[in-house]
Amino acid sequence: MAQGKYVGRETAVNFPWVIRIGRENGAALARLRLLPGIEVGETADALWLRGKPADDSLDRELNLLPAEARYEHLPDQRLRLFSQYIPEERLPAIRWQPIGEWLKLEAPPAAMPSLSVETVPLRLVRSAEERGPEVLLTGLAEWTAFVSGAARIRLGHLHFAASSTGQVLVRGNPLPSVAGRRFVVNGGLAVPAGFTWQPAVSPEVALRLFNVAPDALVLWQEDGTITRLQAEQFVAATWSAVRATTEATTSPGP
Repeated sequence: MAQGKYVGRETAVNFPWVIRIGRENGAALARLRLLPGIEVGETADALWLRGKPADDSLDRELNLLPAEARYEHLPDQRLRLFSQYIPEERLPAIRWQPIGEWLKLEAPPAAMPSLSVETVPLRLVRSAEERGPEVLLTGLAEWTAFVSGAARIRLGHLHFAASSTGQVLVRGNPLPSVAGRRFVVNGGLAVPAGFTWQPAVSPEVALRLFNVAPDALVLWQEDGTITRLQAEQFVAATWSAVRATTEATTSPGP
């Protein structure tokens, strides 16, 4: 299921609310992990959130979620879409858990796929063009150390995704001063700083070779390693999201 777009919103969630998101976007809930009063339930094809009337700070966080639908939660489990005046749906009968407990059982809140090596009819070559990097590939330990000591204003423009092997991809401009490899981005294709591709086809043509969605990011390393990431795999760089990612990545499996 593709990432959903909600059809409308009111100026503030000043009433009991429910949000539905696609299961593939569960990593986005990490940003709410430490907020009280939020519960999560699951159906076969969706995740459901519910909570009490929100203050301005929570309202801002809720509006950043990749929601498929946003509702007012009315008596008798009735649901009114924000874009409608009349409630036409009902909340499914599902088991609810506090969001902090639910996240402990789920995959890492920032998810980056394992790296894979593929052959493409293009090659990377050195380039004399100077462009500012927008993507950083670093380790989880280095990233965690940076975020733990950084002011919130330094994190506001950054997003990240992490792999189960301890690699972290940070995206934003300017990038943090963290050790790692830096990449320039051209139309969704990220290549090492100081490199470009040959033949010099447009980014749109190059991306078609990788068979990715228009909002995806393709990370292409010098050794031919290709990593495809969807937009929803990145989460905002907050200390709570990084801590949740670290806990999920280092926790032993079942």
